[in-house]
Amino acid sequence: MFKILLFYLILSTIAFAEVKINSIIKLENRIPNECGLGFLIEKDDLSYSAAVSIKKLDNMDTLSIFEIKSSSTIEHADLITSASKISELLDKKEFQNKNLKFSGVTPEDSMTFFFQDLLINGGTISIDKIPYEIQGPIDSKVRLEYLFCTGEMFLPNYRKNE
Repeated sequence: MFKILLFYLILSTIAFAEVKINSIIKLENRIPNECGLGFLIEKDDLSYSAAVSIKKLDNMDTLSIFEIKSSSTIEHADLITSASKISELLDKKEFQNKNLKFSGVTPEDSMTFFFQDLLINGGTISIDKIPYEIQGPIDSKVRLEYLFCTGEMFLPNYRKNE
């Protein structure tokens, strides 16, 4: 009886909405400049669009971005994997027109491990303390597009002359 009650309590805390996932590939002069994952969450009359991406800067640093857009005001959001939270990896947080954006220049390794965990194990998008589960592993087509994009983005022959 206790196991059934515990199972019910766990299920009741997770929002039942399908999280649709797609790849993000932005080009600059036909070379990938930003790579990431997009998430669409639709539940009842709520709709959220979220994205997590990395962008190569001119000085070869990597800018990481997590952004959530909504028609309603968002007070708090996070993207959580089994090993880390995006809110702890990115140091800048800003609100704009009901949207929330985290960003920051991060060591490549920390975001590489974050994306690896997300792509393989999935994670959770938490919006105003309501969790939306991302089933892992993420679809192989989306994984391959992300990996191809980042591989191309950091090829040595695409570095700008200094």
